[in-house]
Amino acid sequence: MANSILRTQFQQAPDVNGAVLAAPLALPSFELRNHRGELVHKADFFGRWQLISYGYTQCPDICPTMLSSLAGFQKLLDKEKQFKDLQVQFYSIDPEHDSIEKLANYVPWFDGRFIGLRADDPAQAAIFERSMGLQSYRMDEAELASVNVAAKLSGPEIAHGFRLYLLDEQARLRASLAPISTRDGSKYYEAEALLKDYLALRQWFAKQR
Repeated sequence: MANSILRTQFQQAPDVNGAVLAAPLALPSFELRNHRGELVHKADFFGRWQLISYGYTQCPDICPTMLSSLAGFQKLLDKEKQFKDLQVQFYSIDPEHDSIEKLANYVPWFDGRFIGLRADDPAQAAIFERSMGLQSYRMDEAELASVNVAAKLSGPEIAHGFRLYLLDEQARLRASLAPISTRDGSKYYEAEALLKDYLALRQWFAKQR
């Protein structure tokens, strides 16, 4: 009976470019640091919805393009009358190179309200990344050899996922959003499409209470 109800609720979820969790998934306790040098714990996510993006500051294409789209999304959200209690976060998967200073110079450039995050401790990084399924790996020498020279000179080459993760005001994972895929295999986010999906999700979640 319970499974039947759960399936019915899940089927009623809005049709977004991404995935909606059948039930909220609470994040474990973690300790990160933001681009202002302040410690960030799970409790600091309470009270506001969070949209988590991830990557690294020396990423040559995906990350700046994604953050630019998120900045456009934020400007569109500013014009809305509801569901503006959202904090956009950018989590670095390369804390070895992404210092507090680099994040401070990078993330707010796209929008002054965006927050950069990093983990001081590899164990804390693993906890946070596993909790949402963030995917990344450093390319080995063979893979790097196939990358163009300009990209190699820009810094470390890290292959990583491209999804965004939506957390509710209780730091629970509720949905992930995926980029638009084109026929040639390229992927990108569109500010207008992001806003449409975000509002649809928030409206649907509000009805579940």
